[in-house]
Amino acid sequence: MTLGMTGLAAVVAPAVADTGDGTALVRVVQEVNANGTWDQALEPGIAGVTVTLTDTAGHSVTGTTQADGTVRLSPGTSLTGGKYRIEVKNPQPGALFPGFASPKDDLSSPTTLSSNVEFVNLSGGSNVEMTTSFWRPEDYCQKNVALVTACENPTIPTPVPDTSRTLTSLPFNARGEYNQLTTLATNADTGTVWGIGYNKVTRQLFSGEYAKRGTKYGPDGPGAVYQTDPATKQTHLFTTVPNPGTTPHNPGALMDEAFGPAVGKESLGDVDVSEDGKDLYVVNLHDRKLYRYDATQSTAAAPKASYPIPDPGCASVDDWRPFGLGHKDGTEYVGGVCSAESTGSKTDMRAVVQTFNPATGTFTGKVMDQPLNFPRGGVNPAVNGSICDGNGWYPWTEVRPRTQDGKDCTAGSPPDQIQNPEAELTNIKFETNGDMVVGFADRFPDLLGQGLPATPTNPATNVFPGGDINRACPGAGGLFVLDGNGGCKNNATPANNGGESPDVKEFYPGDYAFTDIHQEISAGGVVVDKVEGTIPFTAVDPIHATGNGVAWVDRTAGTRNDATDGDYLSGAFGKARGIGDLEALCDRAPTQIGNRVWYDKNNNGIQDPDEEGVPGATVNLYDAGGKKIGTTITNARGEYYFDASLVKNVNPADWVPGRTYTVKMDNPVDYASGPLAGWNPTNANQGGDPRADSDGVTSSGSTYPSTTVTLGGPGQDDHSKDFGFRQASDLYVIKVAGPSSEVAEGGQVDYDLIVTNNGPSPSTGWTLTDPLPTGLMNPTTTSDGCTIAGGTLTCHGGPLAVGASHVVKVRGIAGRTNGNCVKLDNTVTVKGNEPDPDMNNNTDTAITTVNCIPMIDPAIGSAAAAAALGLAGLLFRRRRTAGRTTL
Repeated sequence: MTLGMTGLAAVVAPAVADTGDGTALVRVVQEVNANGTWDQALEPGIAGVTVTLTDTAGHSVTGTTQADGTVRLSPGTSLTGGKYRIEVKNPQPGALFPGFASPKDDLSSPTTLSSNVEFVNLSGGSNVEMTTSFWRPEDYCQKNVALVTACENPTIPTPVPDTSRTLTSLPFNARGEYNQLTTLATNADTGTVWGIGYNKVTRQLFSGEYAKRGTKYGPDGPGAVYQTDPATKQTHLFTTVPNPGTTPHNPGALMDEAFGPAVGKESLGDVDVSEDGKDLYVVNLHDRKLYRYDATQSTAAAPKASYPIPDPGCASVDDWRPFGLGHKDGTEYVGGVCSAESTGSKTDMRAVVQTFNPATGTFTGKVMDQPLNFPRGGVNPAVNGSICDGNGWYPWTEVRPRTQDGKDCTAGSPPDQIQNPEAELTNIKFETNGDMVVGFADRFPDLLGQGLPATPTNPATNVFPGGDINRACPGAGGLFVLDGNGGCKNNATPANNGGESPDVKEFYPGDYAFTDIHQEISAGGVVVDKVEGTIPFTAVDPIHATGNGVAWVDRTAGTRNDATDGDYLSGAFGKARGIGDLEALCDRAPTQIGNRVWYDKNNNGIQDPDEEGVPGATVNLYDAGGKKIGTTITNARGEYYFDASLVKNVNPADWVPGRTYTVKMDNPVDYASGPLAGWNPTNANQGGDPRADSDGVTSSGSTYPSTTVTLGGPGQDDHSKDFGFRQASDLYVIKVAGPSSEVAEGGQVDYDLIVTNNGPSPSTGWTLTDPLPTGLMNPTTTSDGCTIAGGTLTCHGGPLAVGASHVVKVRGIAGRTNGNCVKLDNTVTVKGNEPDPDMNNNTDTAITTVNCIPMIDPAIGSAAAAAALGLAGLLFRRRRTAGRTTL
């Protein structure tokens, strides 16, 4: 099974390949399960991603991934050197984040995921294939996750006990009858609920009341939203949504018939929790508003806000019936139908999805507006003998129709059977590639009930439901088009669609049951679990048994085995819909940080393509209190990662979104005798690209580099925490004065400034500074890279090998001394680009005397000699600061 990305991308035209270099095939996929491996069946390629190949000189070629997520880059004649850096640009910052990467010693396996910056060697005609990824943290879920749905319990003809289960959980892999079911709440706790939302952060479930004939509300009425702890199985009232409607249940009066018209128009629709766990959204079916609550609390006295859901232009304002919710990339999606109840015309039926911006509290437009008059499956008359078999959607009604498409609905055998699907758009989910999966429920069974006797308004009725699970794919202008209208691949064949008409177009033809009798069985709840190959949805007759439960279809082919791909949960409503929403109790996405330690041989602070990683170096992780919570060793390519789920070198309890951590390279052995012996931290934050620079800085009182990182939200991986190291160069300088240490006033003065690299590593460059004495007139230099300005000599030198020297020459004239003895006292300083392990030899001083006598023999009394020569003033000597004359 392969889940392909939709859309096309421009293909980079390969340059003419250089005979010495191979090519790099770069694949960019959308990761979903944080396992550091490209799972081809689950993780499609991403089209339109910019990928850059850069050589050591800084020249680049750029390409764009194709529909399968690949691009082949060739150095051609534009790049040289054989070694290159690959950088993959995030196409949707803020929505997509770097996917989990696996530490690896080489690039031999293209199914092992790399980080978004990689280093390749294409010399000698070598070709490289690598795969990197981005992901939406909201796509993450664990394998075999617990699913939660809501069983609905009748009050007519015979009430069920209040101990009957409502909220029920089951493993994703459960199949059969009542397989692995766990009761989370009962009818006494919640009454009849439909919408279910799960807060990954607080691990709490929310469920909202639902209006269904022949059932009862929970203890807190039609506006109640309940909170349930799946761990303790305790339920309490979270909030009461205002203005949910007032129609009462009355099972003793014509089997609650008067309540039927309230279905889909009162109480609550879908319930959804934002990905960050902060907001709970609830659709009020009565006032058609979206209510927003603080989802971090155990109760809410009032909503944070409410927003009227715009009428999308139905035939009548009263025909607009919002219900379903979904979210993606921080946007809330609100869906509903134009019911056509006011006109009774199929051409007025539409399914509409609008977007809501939580930041501004405004609806921002329609992303889907689709007619609902396309052919669908119904009850197969060839198998069942029904006449009104409901092969399509029908306008909403308040009573059982007597005719359907010109046929008498009381003339069948038996005459009470009918399928007359009335669409409710109840669920909105998204596939990995961005396609929309839409759950539709059938309102008609909730209006009419199941197997009820005739009344003055309605004949005896045995209702078959006809909900649907549909796929919508991007069409013209970016608007989604339903599969039934030809918007997606049609997977239906005579062998897999339950005997439907060839005119029916379906991405999921497997939503049928009972060996072709029921061709559409969805109850409206659906889960798209990106780490699984199938889609579960709530269904009628999920296996060959009359009742309700969960069924599974293949995510790509849309098929299922109707005898085995289901779990039967309840027979309380027979073939009528008796089950609600479906929710997966997914964990929060894990988070990873990293990733590279390298030798910065040219000391520019940038990870150049020809610079190798540091293998075998220790990287430690500390929490905000200074406690070491993780340690790892760089692999052969210098990579390191910290996470609690793949590498598993951090305890999950210590790895919390929003907290600040410190990454340090502080193992003394590494510097004494390990891979960093003779190396020091390079310059940090160079070049403007945080993915290709060094982040390690030394703080006060420490010689070890470190960097801090604050974890963002769950799954917001950060692979930009790199450490570069440059080698030390012990530069020393000697200053030699000439041609003699004694000159007369107006004589020539020469200086040789000799810079030598004492190792242990080559120097990439150095700067020499010499504030020349004020007594030196007309100083000049002929040495390259040297200038004299304001009396100061400044020289910039290039690379200097270990043991090599460079000589700078300066010449000047001894100035006037008015007959005095003057010493030209001159100090020079050199500073290298690299760290210098011995700064004591980075300066030197030379002294030239002007108009001075030879040094006095110490054996002669200095005072007497001075007096004899009339030079007592020389006994009082002052040392100058650098560049000043000493008298």
